[in-house]
Amino acid sequence: MNWKPNKWIATALNIFFSPLGLVYAGAPRLAALVFGGALLLMCAIFFLLPGPLSATVMVAFQVALAVVCMSAAYRIAARAPVRAVRPVSTRWHALLAIMLTYFTTVVGLRAFFYETFRAPSTSMAPAIESGAHLLVQKWGYGHASSFGITFASRPISAPMTRGDLIVFEFPRDPSQQYIKRLVGLPGDKVAYRDRQLFVNGAAARLRELEAYVEPEQQVTFRRFEEQLGNVRFQTLLRTGEARGINEPDDFAFKENCVHETMAMQCEVPPGHYFVMGDNRDNSYDSRYWGFVRANQVVGKVVRIMQ
Repeated sequence: MNWKPNKWIATALNIFFSPLGLVYAGAPRLAALVFGGALLLMCAIFFLLPGPLSATVMVAFQVALAVVCMSAAYRIAARAPVRAVRPVSTRWHALLAIMLTYFTTVVGLRAFFYETFRAPSTSMAPAIESGAHLLVQKWGYGHASSFGITFASRPISAPMTRGDLIVFEFPRDPSQQYIKRLVGLPGDKVAYRDRQLFVNGAAARLRELEAYVEPEQQVTFRRFEEQLGNVRFQTLLRTGEARGINEPDDFAFKENCVHETMAMQCEVPPGHYFVMGDNRDNSYDSRYWGFVRANQVVGKVVRIMQ
């Protein structure tokens, strides 16, 4: 039986997964070369460009890649000779296997090893600006999930260190994922009074730095350098007089906390963590909704692309 690739099928396949159409058209080596080059270029875009810009460039690149692959697959299929035997790589089950292998690999990497996130707000400024891209290590944190699906849950084996930036399921709505700084481990006594953080009686604040100007609204904040363990970071406070702490929500182990108008203190229960935003006056965190359970921790931020 003679066979020749259909140029329209070759073109359409690239809409679903570039460069699958090139494989169908009979150019698997070119498809592998294009795929490898595109993967390297997308990694470069993600790591080298600022977060909001990289997102735009990534979308533009993916559209351009699909258009180029569609054009190339059309031409290759149109010029392909009639073959007496159809190559195995062009059959539907081989194409389906390629797609399933790709998506299984992507899901596995995102679920068990590393996943990218995007900061939705300025609650972690100045370390993380709104719109920044984050690379999060998931291996060792026991929370294997991706695209809203949880595949497995195991105890945390990676070290949890005060000062780490962690991603976790919001205790009041697990469908949302928050990014905050870990300030209290199980058994720690965490206090926030006079707009300062104390952990086990020791003040985290080291010194005041130059003022910080929020880039979008041009609002000025007081900026401080703080330290927890070996981790140094910066925090922000609104200028002006101190404001009281809002009435906290109801949460599990609320009896471990004492809330006053201008201060609060909590003892972190076993298997839980206390988190706060670096933008202290613009962060909805453990001061208001309580503790993060160990099985709600998704992973640790290991790279920030502003």
